[in-house]
Amino acid sequence: MSDSPPPERPSWADHRLSVCGFWPRAESAPDAVSNLTQVHGCTVHVLTGRSSPLEGDGLWTDVPGLAVSVRVADCTPILLWDPIAGAVAAVHAGWRGTARDIAGEAVRVGVEQLGVEPGRLRAAIGPCIGQQAFEVGDEVVAGLRGAGLDEGDIGLITGPRGRAHVSLRQANRALLRRAGVPDAQIEDVGGCSHSSPRYESYRRDGKASGRMRAIIALALLLVGCSAPLDPAATVDAAQAALRSGDAPAAELALRELLEQDPEDTLGRAVLARALHDQGRFREASVQGRIALGLDPGLWQVAWNLACHHARLGEADEAIHWLQAALTAGEADREDVQNDPDLATLLTDHRVAFFLNGGVLSRTEDDAVLLVQPRTVPVGETTTLTLVSLALNRALLSKRHPLELRPLRPVPPGALLGHTRRETFSTGADGDREYSQRTVHFGFLPRKPGVAALGPFKVREGERHHRTNTAVLEVTSGSDPGAGLAPEALGGGFFRAPSEVDAALVAAHEQRGGPIVELDPRSEELLDAPWHPGPGYEARVFRFRATDLEALPPSIPERAEGVFRSVLVQRGSEGFSHVLELR
Repeated sequence: MSDSPPPERPSWADHRLSVCGFWPRAESAPDAVSNLTQVHGCTVHVLTGRSSPLEGDGLWTDVPGLAVSVRVADCTPILLWDPIAGAVAAVHAGWRGTARDIAGEAVRVGVEQLGVEPGRLRAAIGPCIGQQAFEVGDEVVAGLRGAGLDEGDIGLITGPRGRAHVSLRQANRALLRRAGVPDAQIEDVGGCSHSSPRYESYRRDGKASGRMRAIIALALLLVGCSAPLDPAATVDAAQAALRSGDAPAAELALRELLEQDPEDTLGRAVLARALHDQGRFREASVQGRIALGLDPGLWQVAWNLACHHARLGEADEAIHWLQAALTAGEADREDVQNDPDLATLLTDHRVAFFLNGGVLSRTEDDAVLLVQPRTVPVGETTTLTLVSLALNRALLSKRHPLELRPLRPVPPGALLGHTRRETFSTGADGDREYSQRTVHFGFLPRKPGVAALGPFKVREGERHHRTNTAVLEVTSGSDPGAGLAPEALGGGFFRAPSEVDAALVAAHEQRGGPIVELDPRSEELLDAPWHPGPGYEARVFRFRATDLEALPPSIPERAEGVFRSVLVQRGSEGFSHVLELR
C-alpha cells in the first residue's frame, strides 16, 4: 500500500465526485481515460464510454464513474465541474493551447453538448510552470496577445536576463473568466512544476521527465442505493431538467426526494411545476397547495397555483391565488400580461381593472391589503395600503364611511404612525359604476422582527369584507420615538379618515380652532395657526379637490413630529380636508 501523500485537490472536490485532483510524480493515480495524443491544440471531446480519442486536449463526460484525465509536465492542467448538469472535464493547456483559448473552447463544448452553464462551473487550475521560471520568446507573447489577452492577463514581466516571463495559470484564469466562469469559482491549487522536485517538468528534465495527471470523475450512483439524497442538489438538478424541457426526469427525482422527506417544501413546489409542464394541472394544484401549507411565505407557489387553475379554466380560483401572489410577492402587471399560462384571464373584467389600476379584486366587491416596502429598518417609513373595491354598483349608490378594524392587534409601541390618507373615486360604465376607496397608512416601525399587519375587517354600509394579511420584516435601526396617544388619532392609527376625522374636526371647532378654507389652485403657501387641544395642537385645511393624487400646493409639507390625516375626494363628492396634530 502506498504511503505517498494525497494529490492536490480543490476545496470543492466533495462526495459527488469520486475522483478529483492533481497527481504529482511518483504517486499512483487512479485509472482514467485520456486522449491518446495531446497536440497542444483546442480540440475537446465528450466521452460516453472508455474508448480513448486519438488526439485532443480536453475531455468532458457526464457518465458517473467514468474518470477523465490529462497529462502535464509544465503545461497547465484544468479541471471543470458543473454540479447541476452533472458533467466534468479535464483540460490540458500549454502555451499554444492557451493561445488558442482551449479553456474557453472547453466551456463552449460543455454548454453546447451537455447543458453546462458557465456561471455554475467550478474550475481548478493545477500545478504548472510558474511565472518566475517560464522565460519565453516573442512568439509566445505574441501568441497569447493574439488570444485577446493583455499584459495583465498573462502576467508579463521582464526576467533577470532581460527576457519576457509569463504566467500560464494567470492567462487561463482570464480565459475562464471571459468564458463566463465566476472568478470566485476558479480555484488555483498552486505549485510550480519547474522549481519543485515533487512535480514533473519537461523544461527542467527534458526527455527524462515523466508526466503528472489531472483526473476527475462523477460519483457512481448505484440503483437501489440507500444513501440519502442531498435535498438542495436534487432540487437544483430538477430545476435544471425543467429548464431543459425534461419535466418527467425532474418529477422522478423529486418524488424520490419526497419519499425521503415529505415536508421538503421547495421540492414539493418544484414538483408542482414539473407536473404543470406535463399538462397535469389538477395534480400540480394539489402539490402546490401542500407546499403553500408548509410555507405560506412562498408567493411563487401561489403564482403557480394561479397558473394551474387558469389552465383548467377556473378563473375564480386562479384570480384568488393570483391576488395572493401579487400582494405577497414581487410580481407586477407586466408579469401577468407576459405569462402565457395566465392568458385566459386577461379578458376577465377583474384582471382588466387590475391591469388598468394596479389592484386585483377577487370578486365584484373586495378589500385588499398591501405593504411597501416589505423590508425596512427600524425608524424608516413603510406604507400599508388598504383598497376597498366595488366593481358593479348601481349609479349614484349611497356613500358610507369606511369602517376599519384590525382583527389582530398591533403590539403596543411597535410603530409610530405619521400619515393616513384616504381617497375616494368612482367611474361609470353604462348604467353601473365602480368605486374605489384607498387608505394609505404611513408609519415608522419601532421594533425589529416580523410583523403581521391585518387582517382587517372592512365595512361600507352593508358591504363587509375581511382582508388578507400583509407581512412586514423589520431590521435593526434607530427608534423614532413614541408619537401621539391613540386617543388623539380618533381611537387609533389604523382608522379611515372618513370614519373618525369628522369628530376630530368638530372637537377642534368647539375649542375655537379655525378651519382654513383654501383655493386648491392657489400656489401661495399658507401658514395656518395651530390651536391647542387635549395634549396636542391641531390645525385643519378644507378644500374642494381638483386632483385625487396631489394635495393643493398651498398646503405646507408635513413637518417632522406632525401627524397628518387626509381625506381626498372629487369636488362633486364633497369637501376634502387635511387634519394635522402635533
